Amino acid sequence: MKTFISLLALCLCAAAPARAERVVSLMPSYTEIIFELGAGKDLVGVTNFCDYPPAAAKIEKAGDYLRPNVEKVYSLKPDVVFAGDWAGASSTKQLALLGVKVVSLPQERKVSDIFSTIRLIAAELGRKAEGEKLVHKLSARLGPVPEKPLKVYLEEDTGGWTTGGESFLSDAVLHAGGVNIFAKEEKGYFQAAWEEVLLRGPEAVILLSGTGKEFISRPMAGSLPAVKNGLIITALDRDAFSRPGPRLFAEIARLEKLLHGKK
Repeated sequence: MKTFISLLALCLCAAAPARAERVVSLMPSYTEIIFELGAGKDLVGVTNFCDYPPAAAKIEKAGDYLRPNVEKVYSLKPDVVFAGDWAGASSTKQLALLGVKVVSLPQERKVSDIFSTIRLIAAELGRKAEGEKLVHKLSARLGPVPEKPLKVYLEEDTGGWTTGGESFLSDAVLHAGGVNIFAKEEKGYFQAAWEEVLLRGPEAVILLSGTGKEFISRPMAGSLPAVKNGLIITALDRDAFSRPGPRLFAEIARLEKLLHGKK
């Protein structure tokens, strides 16, 4: 019997997939997720933009997510590389041809898609239990959507760069009790005409770049309900809010308080 049990245990161990111990992350949000899962020590390469948590800044840099340094990534001898399926496709294809395991993750278009990303990464790292625990913790932070959402204009970058319904940021605004004035646009990131912003009359404005003073100085900005309401929001953490990672959920809660005056 002991011999049978020993053989069974040996077979089970042999069947279990090897846990990735050398990991490269080609997105800042993936890097943050990997640290949250307790696997930060397994990261051997990250992008130039991976700056959170602070420990990420000390990890070898391998270019950015649109143009990763193929030679650098290959030299790091990773067990797995996490990349967005929409970014740097030619580079990740080269890595795959070199025999490097590349896991291409779908772009997050809804806040809930972040949970799928977490589960996919956790599975590759042999940390499914940690992944489910993280998903549970983050999902618990999302409260019910307020009955009367405010019309919101979100400016991610100066010059009118905003987001449409194809971006998870539009969904993040909804969870905070707002409705993106460009939510029906089947786009992700695009440049909106200032005249269009004026026509849609946002009741609140979120600036991830630039200042409230500059916004108010724009032509006819004073006519906007957002300016009259004093709801020009500049207090969000730009990186935390604009990355589809764990820190987004605290920013959603902060935005809800700012939009609806909750304490």
